[in-house]
Amino acid sequence: MALSAVGIGVLAVCYLVLRLFMYGISHDRSPGSGNYDPNNPGYEYAPEGDMYHSIPYDAQTEYYEDDNHFNTNKYNTFGMTMRMPVEGTVARGQADYFYNIPNTPEGYAQAGKELVNPVPNTPENIAEGKRLFNIYCWHCHGHLGDGDGPLMASGKFPKPSWITYKSDYIKNLPEGNMFHTITYGKNLMGNHGRILNPMQRWKIIHYIKYLSMQAAPASTPAAGTPANKDSTKTAAGATASVKDSTKKAK
Repeated sequence: MALSAVGIGVLAVCYLVLRLFMYGISHDRSPGSGNYDPNNPGYEYAPEGDMYHSIPYDAQTEYYEDDNHFNTNKYNTFGMTMRMPVEGTVARGQADYFYNIPNTPEGYAQAGKELVNPVPNTPENIAEGKRLFNIYCWHCHGHLGDGDGPLMASGKFPKPSWITYKSDYIKNLPEGNMFHTITYGKNLMGNHGRILNPMQRWKIIHYIKYLSMQAAPASTPAAGTPANKDSTKTAAGATASVKDSTKKAK
């Protein structure tokens, strides 16, 4: 009995599915198979199109695989698709990124003497400083500047000598010194000048100064606070005074 056109089509589809299944088994690259190679990039579905390989030059992307797949500019150094900017070039909108005080002890001292925070100390700017602080700073310094962020709490890094922002050191530290430190980094603290623009740095400084003026943690006695036993004596004396006044009232 002759097969109909539909039957022939069904058989053809089944044959192709079987061939693909057998091909998949023989070319299995999964871990545990005899053909596994971690350095094998696998197969591309559309190697000749622009789905995987861009035909025009891609910015900051240089590669050369074979005669058909390349994205390098032979006229530029190292085949770069972009030229390096001229020395001293300032990106649009980043003129205030220029910071001419050197990253030296002398520069740190100079920043403390000369720099003044140009950002108004307003509730809005403090709130924005808090938002930025809780993105870039709290991991070490903690949300309230008490040096209890997860990195410090891990014990893998030593805490600074001043520990908390409520210390006199931070209260009296010139804002120019703080700006210099955020820009370049200091000791174990890395530089944040590459991820925070100058206005953001100044807003964070406003928030740090705000934290420094808050009450010290309950576990840290303020300077001049009498010891517990003295406080007890004081309380006892106060009680005695109350008793005496009661007697007089009678």
